[in-house]
Amino acid sequence: MKNLILFPFRLLRGITLLFWLILNGTLSSLLAVLFFWTDAGFWVVKNIYCRGFFIIMGSTPTYSGLEKIDFSKTYVLAANHESHLDVQAIFMSYPKYLRFIAKKELKYIPVIGWVIMSLGMLFVDRKNSEAAKASMKIAAQKVRYGINIISFPEGTRSKTGELAPFKKGLFGLAIHAGVDVIPVAVIGAKEVMPVGSFKIRTGPIHVAFGKPIPTTPYTKNIEGLSKAVREEIIAMRDEWRPRLPYLKS
Repeated sequence: MKNLILFPFRLLRGITLLFWLILNGTLSSLLAVLFFWTDAGFWVVKNIYCRGFFIIMGSTPTYSGLEKIDFSKTYVLAANHESHLDVQAIFMSYPKYLRFIAKKELKYIPVIGWVIMSLGMLFVDRKNSEAAKASMKIAAQKVRYGINIISFPEGTRSKTGELAPFKKGLFGLAIHAGVDVIPVAVIGAKEVMPVGSFKIRTGPIHVAFGKPIPTTPYTKNIEGLSKAVREEIIAMRDEWRPRLPYLKS
């Protein structure tokens, strides 16, 4: 009965979120492509789309750990992947603009694909190892030019909530570019929007940023770097999960 009563409100919220995505996605793409104004496109996504998105949802992500980061430096960020909401929560929480490394298939999704391409995000063809390596080399070059890059080394969203084994490409990129890696833990997004569901609930999401991990000690040990980052993400997630208030229906 409760779900039946809430259904019209959830449907209206879903339609509103879709309209918000189309409106802001189109605006940011036009600014970035037609007016050659990429920063303006990023500003729209970060400050209008993401903030409005969570206002419509009825909650705003919290974040911690930014005081550990020297924002005069360039980083590679590695995050766990709980939900479709991870991207918005991280993008909104991190002060500097981020380029995501996304799977190639996202390029062909209307609106989302336009935004990703127009803002200079990077695509990886996971079915073609040679093409994937070439994409990572391009990403490393961008990092050396001062562009902060983030990816989800699990490769896909976790269905169980537990961290899947990390793929090594992102860590090879960081070593190749000579920059530190920031571990990022997203907590609560899975409960708000579970994998395989378009049902969105009102609930807390927290983004925890860890202390940057230098790549210098791991120049010949990608596995060791991957393990160090993964362990830090698990530790931050375990620390913050008990602190979040109960999920609202």
